[in-house]
Amino acid sequence: MHVFVINLATATDRLAHMDRQLDGRFERIEAVRGTAIPEHLAANFSQSGPLLPGELGCYASHLVTAETILARGLPYALVLEDDVDLERDLRQIAADAVAKIDGDWDILSLSGAKQHPHCRLATLGEGSHSLVRYLHFPKTTAAYVISASGCRKLLAERKRTRPVDVDIRYGWEMGIEGYGVYPAPAWQENRFESSIPKSKTQRFYWRANPVGYLVGRIVGVWKMGPLNLARAYLDEFRQGRAAAIADAQRRSLQ
Repeated sequence: MHVFVINLATATDRLAHMDRQLDGRFERIEAVRGTAIPEHLAANFSQSGPLLPGELGCYASHLVTAETILARGLPYALVLEDDVDLERDLRQIAADAVAKIDGDWDILSLSGAKQHPHCRLATLGEGSHSLVRYLHFPKTTAAYVISASGCRKLLAERKRTRPVDVDIRYGWEMGIEGYGVYPAPAWQENRFESSIPKSKTQRFYWRANPVGYLVGRIVGVWKMGPLNLARAYLDEFRQGRAAAIADAQRRSLQ
């Protein structure tokens, strides 16, 4: 599986971090700065509203990566941001997950903390991970596999007023079929200072189109199915209870 790492030329420490984890087996994509969006992508951001320069650059970087995947004629590829930590067998986990997806797909999330509720579809590798479908897609683009069809959907010209990870979470608007791997084999430890400072105001993206948001949520429930949804919430309750018990036991020993 071809691997792309998005990286700014000045972020040599981040590139070294990825090189150590991937043993040099990846292709670097020059990250885009928010003040230098490529001309052919500029129309996508003409009404970007509250997006910060770093968010603009990050979004454009993922679009450039999608263009590269299509230009190479790749059926799919693994895309990584340069501040992510990876399990050693990430490639194998991702390849196994792709092989076990039944039907068309656009994106496979490999990162994200908020991954509940979800339904398990298949066991991966030796059973330590599962292929899953989420009710609420993870809000992160730190690590994912994207197919050629996913690239085309992501690249379709449209007004982009949300960060790329939020837009993908609202994937129903683009017709994106999304899956994931749980537990996530990639995560961000905040070991590097973010190049995208947080917004000073909280943004509620659903308010721009509350009806569309509600429809999207209903579609998510329909795709998961009532029985799988019930199982997903039950799993979430059990795991939350187990975590609470473990935390209480840990406190009692202190």
